[in-house]
Amino acid sequence: MKTLTLRTATAVSLLALACGCSSGPSADGGKREGPLKSYAPAERKQAPAWSGKTVDSKNIDLADYRGKVVVVNAWASWCGPCRVEAPGLSRVNKEMKSEGVAVVGMNVDASVSNARSFEQDKKLSYPSLYDPSGRKLLHMPKGLAIPTNYPYTLFFDRKGRIAASYIGPIAESKVKSIVTRLTKE
Repeated sequence: MKTLTLRTATAVSLLALACGCSSGPSADGGKREGPLKSYAPAERKQAPAWSGKTVDSKNIDLADYRGKVVVVNAWASWCGPCRVEAPGLSRVNKEMKSEGVAVVGMNVDASVSNARSFEQDKKLSYPSLYDPSGRKLLHMPKGLAIPTNYPYTLFFDRKGRIAASYIGPIAESKVKSIVTRLTKE
């Protein structure tokens, strides 16, 4: 029994480290509450210039969403937590569209067919930029964490600045809470 308890404790500790879970202020000045890191308006950095194609070869450019609160969620079909959170992100995209909120995926799946199946199975209501190498995520402004695991969610204010990031699976209620705050700015 002690071995099982030790293994469980070790697994939980490793999971917390992998998710980037911590509390208190972060090294670069952003406020971190567990996997959430948020920035005051004066400290926000401009969003990267992300553009490209979806798995269906449609063009997508993050700059086209300027003036909206945007949720960018990095996902892959092989990521279990990504599969769990996708329906909630679709609901947020549908329900909060009239409030100027948009969800955009960042698909880092190496397989186009797996990515397409994921989008169809989960009935995603939002487009996903296809980035199988994950290189687009490397173009984050200096001082911001570069995600090393998925899912990873970024929140942009109406001016196209990074207002918050969330490492790991995010609940629909948390997404709504963050974007509701941003829509009121």
